[in-house]
Amino acid sequence: MASILKTTILGALLLAVMVGFGSSEAKADPVTFSTSGTFTCAGCAGSGTNSVTFIGGMGNALMITFTGLSSTSLNTPTGSSFGNFQTFFSGNGVIGATGTFTLTVTQTVPTAGSDSFSATFSGTFSASNSGSGIVNFTVTSVTIGGTTYAITNNPLNLVPPASNNGVTTVQGLITSEVPEPATMVLLGTGLLGIAGAMRKRFQSGTSGD
Repeated sequence: MASILKTTILGALLLAVMVGFGSSEAKADPVTFSTSGTFTCAGCAGSGTNSVTFIGGMGNALMITFTGLSSTSLNTPTGSSFGNFQTFFSGNGVIGATGTFTLTVTQTVPTAGSDSFSATFSGTFSASNSGSGIVNFTVTSVTIGGTTYAITNNPLNLVPPASNNGVTTVQGLITSEVPEPATMVLLGTGLLGIAGAMRKRFQSGTSGD
């Protein structure tokens, strides 16, 4: 009988440890990352870089630049900027722009690695508020070593130079995978059930003697 009681107590202690472990693992997790962007377009200058220029007639020119984040450390889960687009315009006309854009996330903590969001961009732009463009991300979520980066403002409307200095921010959400506490509770409950069954079996065997 003493051995059964010891087993039951051990199971209860194991359950408490597992529940406590699961709760501690649900805390915020640190992450360190940076971002960069690359435009690809036909009929533009700078294709393959983070800044492209479209040339029009009568001295009109449109530049679109993406500025990524330098190394940034945060605790997940958290919202974060993934970088900024900025439009610049010279002249008085309207210029159309079209192409693709790749936003790359490079993570150093907790696991080193990188992955990319794919997007298309198009629209007409001018020096006034009459122009606008759109960036449509076709890949909106990537996971690197258990950390997930998701874009939350997609599609993204690029503002013209006369609005907010032409700056449009890519907003995101960063989350980390953690052990499921409920799974640990179920495991501990199962161990207690086994101990209870053994105790009943022992008691049944002794009463029949």
